[in-house]
Amino acid sequence: MNKKTADFLLRKVLFLSAIFLLTLFFSCKKDGKLTPDFENGDLTVLFTDTFSVVTEVVQEDSLRTDLSNTKLLGLYNDLIYGPVSSSIYTQVLLTGANVDFGATPILDSIVLILTNQGVYGDGLPLEVEVYKLDSSIDVNIDYYSTDVIARASTPLAYGIYTPGFSNDLRIRLDDSLGDSILINSPYVDNAAFSSVLKGLYITIKDSVTAVITGKKRGSIVYFDLNSSNSTVSLYYHYGLIKLESLKYNFIISEAEKFSHFEHNYTGTDVEAHLGALPTKDTTMIYVSTMAGVKTKIDIPNIKDLTKDGSVSINKAELIFTIEDGTDVNFADALSSLSLVGINSSGDAVFLLDALEGIDHYGGILVDDGTYKTYTFNITRHIHQLVYNTTIDYGMYLIANASTTSANRVVISSENSLGFKIKLEITYSKF
Repeated sequence: MNKKTADFLLRKVLFLSAIFLLTLFFSCKKDGKLTPDFENGDLTVLFTDTFSVVTEVVQEDSLRTDLSNTKLLGLYNDLIYGPVSSSIYTQVLLTGANVDFGATPILDSIVLILTNQGVYGDGLPLEVEVYKLDSSIDVNIDYYSTDVIARASTPLAYGIYTPGFSNDLRIRLDDSLGDSILINSPYVDNAAFSSVLKGLYITIKDSVTAVITGKKRGSIVYFDLNSSNSTVSLYYHYGLIKLESLKYNFIISEAEKFSHFEHNYTGTDVEAHLGALPTKDTTMIYVSTMAGVKTKIDIPNIKDLTKDGSVSINKAELIFTIEDGTDVNFADALSSLSLVGINSSGDAVFLLDALEGIDHYGGILVDDGTYKTYTFNITRHIHQLVYNTTIDYGMYLIANASTTSANRVVISSENSLGFKIKLEITYSKF
């Protein structure tokens, strides 16, 4: 992250000084003419919201999903975006070294438990399947939303799970796994244990290519796999007569784990945008989580602001309005978005304005009862573009919490018949 240059600090001081003087002595009309002008500078404050904004919906890059506490599981059929699903890969670890279940233990059951943090969707039952992994998860590798690991062809478990905000997932695994764990002990360490269980793949029976009809929308459930309550519990006893059931809780909270996301945009307007098809609805743009889509933003003629002389950017705000009627289910709209710059490699980078904090930068969803908007203060970024202190590769409008939530948003574009994307600039002309 680059440090602010001395030149930038000087401009900041000049900018703040100008605003202070304006606030004390003058008032600005909508048409921008300052009344009266400065005696020694004929300074004029102007306002414009006519600069063109050009958008393009693009595929989001794969995202790292091994870092967050929250992992997603489920299948949801969005009526605008199409089906999206998430599955989970996780290690299962011993509580310590030299774990020995003793002589002739007898299995009672083995159960997978995941701690529920919340749900996005209609809460209808999900068909959950659990598989053993055929390959190990490597703790030295970064795992992304598109990564897969080989798994067994036959599931260890199948169960019906009804999501709820406090309804943890509990699914009994096949006894063959529990028997194998007991028979092959002791285990000196996790490497030895991995010869019996390399990990688990937890998924939904249906895929994103399955047809979901009628009102069946489905759900994406948020699970806290870093909770100590997320575990695999092994219940067993000794002797022919069961006098006491013992329990051993394997560790998931400290294990390597990641989410795998899939999308199916077939037949949607999102597909038309990604394929640049002539059928696309140019009045809307899209931003979604789970490594879905983002929108590229360009302001092609911004340098025209100085075609008649030097200016000082007092304030520049980019305003996005949610398309009416597209956020009526399950609090669809994202609570915040981010506007980021793009470098020469096409990667996202922070705008200078974002470094000033959320009170300056914005991006929070505001609902005034009539319209829902996201407003970004990009004053410093516009100044950079106007005075060529940075190369303009455009910006991305992206979802926050993209790996830990299923929300999405539909925004009125620059071609909307209603509330278009607006760049509002207040500037001083000398």
